Amino acid sequence: MVHVAIVGTGRVGSTIAYTLIWEHWVTELTLVDIAPNVAEMVKEELYHAMAMHGIDKEVRAFEHSKYVENADLIIIPAGTPRTPDMSRRDLADKNASIMKEIAESTIDNNPKAIYFVITNPVDAMTTLINRTLEGKRMVIGTGTNLETSRFRTIISRELGVPLKKVEGFVGGEHGEAAVLLWSTVMIDGLPLEEYLAETGKTLDKAKVENYVKEISRQVIRATGGTRWGPAGSFLEIIRGLMLNTGRLLSFSMPRKFDDIPEPVYVTVPAKISRSPGHDIWNMLTDEERRGIIEAAKAIYQTYKRAKEVTNLS
Repeated sequence: MVHVAIVGTGRVGSTIAYTLIWEHWVTELTLVDIAPNVAEMVKEELYHAMAMHGIDKEVRAFEHSKYVENADLIIIPAGTPRTPDMSRRDLADKNASIMKEIAESTIDNNPKAIYFVITNPVDAMTTLINRTLEGKRMVIGTGTNLETSRFRTIISRELGVPLKKVEGFVGGEHGEAAVLLWSTVMIDGLPLEEYLAETGKTLDKAKVENYVKEISRQVIRATGGTRWGPAGSFLEIIRGLMLNTGRLLSFSMPRKFDDIPEPVYVTVPAKISRSPGHDIWNMLTDEERRGIIEAAKAIYQTYKRAKEVTNLS
């Protein structure tokens, strides 16, 4: 029996809520949105979706996160969404205060909660929430799991192989400093370069990287925002946290680097569970590790600005 709270029921939050009603292990949902009546109407629609399927879950709706109580998992997609002309980093100033308020208003009423942060710029916002909570709760960020989904999608398409035969991960920052970890790519069990040599196929890596980093702008421009990709991608992180799946995923955890003053949330693929396991740092190439360190530096600068906005000491 798992109680999941979702703070922010816009495009991504409501889609994740819809996705979770079909998960048998989720028994309670609490929805929060500061926009009047939005969470309440999302709740109503979820009941309409469940009604014909014999599913019974308790769904509650509130307009402030202070009413969330005894959640096992608090998912945070709240905040100002990105427009096609914006970098995710541009949202830091607007979303930092929202993140701090959510963290402060939920910590006392949810003593066993794990926090899962989705709000952009997600790595800086996850770092901010972790700092606000002073290490008193487990905090995980989406990291580059969505880039990893996009990475596998475009590789599958370009090589003409089923998605299920493609492995490969993205690390670093969710956004501009995402690092495509080419050393992790396997096609039907073969390392990428070996597969290409064996089949005579070629792969335009620059095209792949451009797709991974730019497809979201196209989605936002056409539909107003991403929703299904995040919901499907993040579901595996949610399952990992709640069900101890132990899958290797690209989510963000705090990492300390010598020349960065504080630990920052950055992605190095690792096993996901209630106590996240070993990552693959030592398996990466020197170039990939350098890319992740540079991403961490960029994340720290965004986080530093967010911390100043919120007067977080």
